[in-house]
Amino acid sequence: MRKLRMERKNKRKKVRMERRNKRKKVLGTATAGSSLEAAMSEAIDPSSSAIRAIEKKPPLPLDSSSTQQVKKDVNKISQSMLIKLYNFCTRRPKANEELSVVVSMFGVHLNRTDTYTMKPKGCVSNMVILAAGKIMMEEEKETNGTVTRHIFSPQFMNKVKCDLNLSNEDSHKTWCIDDVSVFILPSKLGYEIYQCKLIFAPTLFEEHWSCYVLQPKDKTLYVLDSMRDTLSTSKKNLDDATKRRFEELLVLMNPGSTKENVSITLVYADVPRQKNIHDCGIYVLKYMEIWDGSVKWQDKTMPDYEYKEIVQFRQSLLCGWVQHPKNEVREAILEAAGMWGKLS
Repeated sequence: MRKLRMERKNKRKKVRMERRNKRKKVLGTATAGSSLEAAMSEAIDPSSSAIRAIEKKPPLPLDSSSTQQVKKDVNKISQSMLIKLYNFCTRRPKANEELSVVVSMFGVHLNRTDTYTMKPKGCVSNMVILAAGKIMMEEEKETNGTVTRHIFSPQFMNKVKCDLNLSNEDSHKTWCIDDVSVFILPSKLGYEIYQCKLIFAPTLFEEHWSCYVLQPKDKTLYVLDSMRDTLSTSKKNLDDATKRRFEELLVLMNPGSTKENVSITLVYADVPRQKNIHDCGIYVLKYMEIWDGSVKWQDKTMPDYEYKEIVQFRQSLLCGWVQHPKNEVREAILEAAGMWGKLS
């Protein structure tokens, strides 16, 4: 037993000696070597001066150029994904997919024939204008709890144009509530249209989009036209007919109004001209989105867009509708375009 105890004691002594020699060897190497290795040797003891020095040392500043490059790379990836989605939605539809729905929300639907008109140099369809107006109003209602910018569907101005084609007697017949109930009744809309600050009426006339905007409070009807030069006789007739119909609407919308006190002033707004013959519909979409009659861009009520900005509007609008969380076919379209899970 005594012999066994001595062996164990010697063994423990030998282990301690080996540890001491190993520590001396490391310390000696650190003295002759780099300061980094010295710090590593002291790291054996959590309370060492090396650890305390690291804790007190301020963090290295981030390389701003590297950070910016990372952001650019991420944006570049996102932009390439959006372009891929945009190209998918605006390619020419095959015969068996023309009616395939790409956007479905708030009771409106855009099929591939409609989204094809959102391609560069495309003339946007009636359904695109209708859907855009509906989405804008629903989003304003969801954000602010009310609608201040009412947007008629293109069918409203179709009715005005249709009246122009009737005989003189019928075309001058005053509208009654039954003629326009679907456009103005609170039971149909969910709010009093007369309380809105602005009422937009997008108009397709002679293959060109323009927009009428009524300011009920001031009884002013603005004409927003990105290609207006001298007025043709037919366009002048439409302007006069629209002015008269809006005066009739004011009487129908506001029970306190009479035909004698609703005279409207027609004003041709000074808006920038489009750079080509096919972007008029996009200009109308921008009117619907931001125009309020205020002079905010030098001496105009709208900015003077570059062509590349118009192309960007087409992309951002369409991709925004497709990715909208309330788009009922969102997942199916993103998956078909190879985008599912790739767009944030």
